[in-house]
Amino acid sequence: MIQKKDSPTVEVTMTTGVPLSLLESPSFQLERLRRRTRDCVESSLSTRDTTMREYWVLTCLTERDASSQTALSESLAIDASDMVRLIDALETKSWAKRDRDPRDRRRQIVTLTKAGAKAQAELAVLVTQAESAALDESTGKQLKHLRKLTQAVLTTESAEPCPEEPDEHVAKGA
Repeated sequence: MIQKKDSPTVEVTMTTGVPLSLLESPSFQLERLRRRTRDCVESSLSTRDTTMREYWVLTCLTERDASSQTALSESLAIDASDMVRLIDALETKSWAKRDRDPRDRRRQIVTLTKAGAKAQAELAVLVTQAESAALDESTGKQLKHLRKLTQAVLTTESAEPCPEEPDEHVAKGA
């Protein structure tokens, strides 16, 4: 694809030295966007001595009332051993508590405390502000399209997100 010399992508290539083919790659673009937003959010949350993953768990608990550790791990795509550490940290802050499931003693049910609900509401404001700062050059229309694209991808996500064999059209160069 031939780019005009004054296109924004070519301008970014000239400014950053990142090859044009990477700047046009969705995986590269998404990784850069992820890193930028994560860095802004983590920096903001660090002022409250918490992390983005702890915030995610609090948000799940806020919207579900209670959840098993396993369900939280699966929902957030976080390793089970990492989830244990996250919940340990939330318990230390008195934001969440764990109880044995009376129907299955092997399961831990995690619930939000009142302090956790209050913290989640305060942290949500910080996260929103940090995400806005990270995406400050985006227009409202662009952000709306980004959210729609993200929801479409996540809604259609399957157990095996990447096919083992290339799509016929891709293989033929179409």
